[in-house]
Amino acid sequence: MDAEPETAADFYNLVVTDIGYVIDRPPNPAWHVADFSNPWVHILAVALSGQAEYEIDGRLWRITAGDVILMPKGLVHSGASARQDPWHFASVGFDLAAGAGSLDRQLQSLPYVTRTAAFVDASARFTELQTIWADRQPGYITQARAVVTTILHRIIAAHSAPQLRSPHARRIGRVLEMILANWQETYSVNDLAEVAGLSPSHFRVMFKQMTGHTVTAYQQRVKIEKATELLLSGEYNVTQTAMRAGFRDVYYFSRLYKKVTGRNPSELARS
Repeated sequence: MDAEPETAADFYNLVVTDIGYVIDRPPNPAWHVADFSNPWVHILAVALSGQAEYEIDGRLWRITAGDVILMPKGLVHSGASARQDPWHFASVGFDLAAGAGSLDRQLQSLPYVTRTAAFVDASARFTELQTIWADRQPGYITQARAVVTTILHRIIAAHSAPQLRSPHARRIGRVLEMILANWQETYSVNDLAEVAGLSPSHFRVMFKQMTGHTVTAYQQRVKIEKATELLLSGEYNVTQTAMRAGFRDVYYFSRLYKKVTGRNPSELARS
């Protein structure tokens, strides 16, 4: 029997051992799966745009852009794209091993769905993964494993970070919801601290603990996440996307996009 970790911090010890596939599925109102399970690989998927409904382990989930789904190997699930707003999603099939402890126990402790508020750069990470898989440069499998490991770590951090159970977590959660609902806006620390009912200095600390980002970096990543959705839709060029995302300077937007995602926005945009 595998030895269990001595502390909670050591509990998650997962190693990505193989990548089976990376798939990009464009919007399709007829897409669905019924009582499906994959016995060979674990699955991670991100909603790049649109909506879908899933039933996983008896629970219904409404999936929207930015949500990340984790389905362990053999998990039975059903899903269907929203007819009026079909989802566009990317998925990766991969295998895992446990460096210590029980793999099943570690996976079972993680949520099936991680919401955007806790994981703002999901689309960027999957876009990076798709590029790696398509280009197949020397070492691409190793690089792809690293990206999947990063995604898993973000899920683990969002799920298990002690600060999410702190007395101020709900206050910061309200702020995150406001940022996501009004993503074209840019809020000052003072504005957000007032919403949270905290002093600016205390708010900065709590915000960084909860999200892993400064207030500025978090808002930038949300904008880039949403900009990626606009670019992938094929309906907007780079300039139009920058304006809709609240950037007055398209050159600054392009530089920031490259810094956050590692790609130029023109690689995703329509001509």
